Amino acid sequence: MKKQINYILLLSLSASILSCGKSFLEVEPKGSLIASKTTEYENMLYNSLSVGFDAPALILGDDATVLDTYFGASPVPLQRLFRYQADIYEPEATADELLLPIRNIYLYNKIINEVMDSEGGTQESKRSIQAEAKASRAFFNLYLINHYGKPYHSSTASVDLGIPLITQADVAQNSFMRATVQQVYDNMINDLKEAIPLIPVNVPNRLRMCKSAAELTLAKIYWFMGSYDQALTLIKQAKSHMPTSFENYIYNYNQTYAAGTWTVASGIQNNQNLLARTSTSFMTNSSNNMLLAPWVAKLYSKNDQRLKSFSTRPYLGTATFPIEGMSRRIGPFGAQAPQGVYLPDVELMQAECEARTGNIAAATSILIAFREKRMPADEAKVAAMDNSNLIKFIVEERVREFALYGWRWFDMRRLSNDPLFKDKVYEHYVYGAKEGKVVETIKLPAERLTLRFPLGVIARNPGMENNP
Repeated sequence: MKKQINYILLLSLSASILSCGKSFLEVEPKGSLIASKTTEYENMLYNSLSVGFDAPALILGDDATVLDTYFGASPVPLQRLFRYQADIYEPEATADELLLPIRNIYLYNKIINEVMDSEGGTQESKRSIQAEAKASRAFFNLYLINHYGKPYHSSTASVDLGIPLITQADVAQNSFMRATVQQVYDNMINDLKEAIPLIPVNVPNRLRMCKSAAELTLAKIYWFMGSYDQALTLIKQAKSHMPTSFENYIYNYNQTYAAGTWTVASGIQNNQNLLARTSTSFMTNSSNNMLLAPWVAKLYSKNDQRLKSFSTRPYLGTATFPIEGMSRRIGPFGAQAPQGVYLPDVELMQAECEARTGNIAAATSILIAFREKRMPADEAKVAAMDNSNLIKFIVEERVREFALYGWRWFDMRRLSNDPLFKDKVYEHYVYGAKEGKVVETIKLPAERLTLRFPLGVIARNPGMENNP
């Protein structure tokens, strides 16, 4: 028999419901989670697939655009995000992109602080479970800091405000202060360095954090920091012992798309997910609220198989969008955009790190091999170019690969401190269906590279400073 278990989420965000069997978790007192057996703590590690519904990053990137006939009827938070407004939610509303990661961090803290005293497991298994929880906590802290902390810059990270560092599973805690961006990054790095030696190479499936996924999470942290040599070392290390307990490889879209339509699975069924974390959204493939910007469509070559994951026909419509290049995403299946440790991201990170550290030949080789899985070999060629232009080309390849997945937003953030992209201006465009051209241009102000905490969170946490 199943029991509804109410537990209070940190930051006083809201109450969330978790259904589980009586043998898995008991609740005493109400509002907390109690476990006693090692297996019960291990089972908590399976509860972290979602990073939120309609994640803001899907909207914030300049790879997204809107058509006025649909935009005015879109949900208000979507409109505010697209316009780069300061406050997105009403005071009584919650934000999935904050609520779900914190819920997961709460569970990880339970595991980290309690599993070593649990019943029934070996010391080795307990240490492994604890380490996996530490690495997973770091993953979600990285997700949060890339929403609510300024982009990492070594000269200001020690004073820039980040996120509260929550290390206890204490539902009674009601006062939170923000750590600096540097403190958050140091905390994530320490968590992962402590965890990686204890995490097994093989885990049951891609819902769990394997050793390679933990190393690649640390690599991404260094990548965000601009420490490309350290990131590259970890990427190569992770690739040397990939798990064999489940399939993990980059699809060849020349084969996968042979039928002409999207056939790639999503979430835990997608072999490109080394660690499956997803954002579920129907804004693209089941609505016309958020569309591919025409400038992105121009980046694809004629036979790039990734174009087959877009449609120029409106949802439930028979005509085509009135702007050339405008389209909506029709995959992945189930509207689950990958947000975890994703192998195409790893490959393009490695190519960029090679280029950043001066190895143009290696970067070019990695890039060509990747592109050959996305288009015919003759189109996959990469012309000889200098270091700076190769890095820019790799960033463009990331746009092509991750269009309307939300990844562009995180690249925009990290590149805002990069001298190569210092003159880049990011804009959103509202297109008019009647005019067939841009009717409104919205420039991204520097302060909106960082989201403000929801008003309700600030109201419930007196003394916690919000972002400008």
